[in-house]
Amino acid sequence: MNIQTEFLKFKTEKHEFPHGKDYTKIYEDFKEDFDKNVHPEVKTKILEIEKEGYYNDHGVDHIAMVIERVSRIMECMDPKFTFDIKTKNYITPYELFILLMAIQLHDTGHLIASRAEHAKAAKELLAKFDRNNKLSTAEKTLIGNIAQAHGGKNDPIDKLYQTMHLSHQTIRPQLLAAFLRLGDELAEDETRASKFLLEIDKILPTSIIYHLYSASLNSLQLNGREISLIFYITDTYLENEYKVKKGNNIIDQYLINEIYDRTQKTLLESLYCSRYLPDECRFTKVKVKINLVKEKDHDEIAPPIAYELKENGYPLLGSSDIYSICDTLWISSVKIDGEYISKIIKKKNEKSI
Repeated sequence: MNIQTEFLKFKTEKHEFPHGKDYTKIYEDFKEDFDKNVHPEVKTKILEIEKEGYYNDHGVDHIAMVIERVSRIMECMDPKFTFDIKTKNYITPYELFILLMAIQLHDTGHLIASRAEHAKAAKELLAKFDRNNKLSTAEKTLIGNIAQAHGGKNDPIDKLYQTMHLSHQTIRPQLLAAFLRLGDELAEDETRASKFLLEIDKILPTSIIYHLYSASLNSLQLNGREISLIFYITDTYLENEYKVKKGNNIIDQYLINEIYDRTQKTLLESLYCSRYLPDECRFTKVKVKINLVKEKDHDEIAPPIAYELKENGYPLLGSSDIYSICDTLWISSVKIDGEYISKIIKKKNEKSI
């Protein structure tokens, strides 16, 4: 199931949309313009804004991936796409329009603002981009607010209405924002990395680890309440640390440790978005498997690192050290961290000389 495909099936039912407007045509027109004139420029602009380098792909392919991830999350609730709001697990076509427009918009603020402010700036860009006023002021306001809620730690989804009326139809902004935010969080895999630039060493130092994270993520599955992530990393990228910008500082970080940090964030985002999602779409566990292989022949270097992050007891996960909540990340009294794996590889390399 793909929400964009499902939405476009309503082309012949424009009479059901507000004021009988052809919202499928409006979306297709916006999408075409964004695909040609906006999304391809976002990556370039990020590079200009972030002097330390850009993270990974934020172009057309990223938008398609967010739509695909949102579709997979929504599919868990067996949605019924209908204008009848009395139907169980309904999503109205008008809600799909609002959601798809917010997805198209969510990263475009990079064109006119810094990374820190890009979520807010997207609203301004939509106002400027809709020169022919195809959207009402109310629609632009809501789409912008939902897009803005994809980032930030100040509980942005809670600031939206749970339910509201827009153009005489019922809309659920918190629900739509939660789908977008979690879909964006899960929009990672090896296709999002610039593999060729990694190979020829043409990515700026503080960007390398973000591309390596994407390049290493091979598979994502949603099973019940569980998010399963499978990584494959070659020894080439396990031995050394990489530069990472943390606030105003630049630190050194092993890729393994970056994966630990990012997967903790994935669980926290899942738990946050779960407040606003249907029960069937709530994920309370992140299951991770990291395969360690040789670049030369892809043989296993060491047994895979496997761990689970889950909601358990009093919610202290955000301030918890991952080693205190995952027993499988210890061998005897030694942490299985980036430094530990690096030492294993160095010893193996010394023996092979």
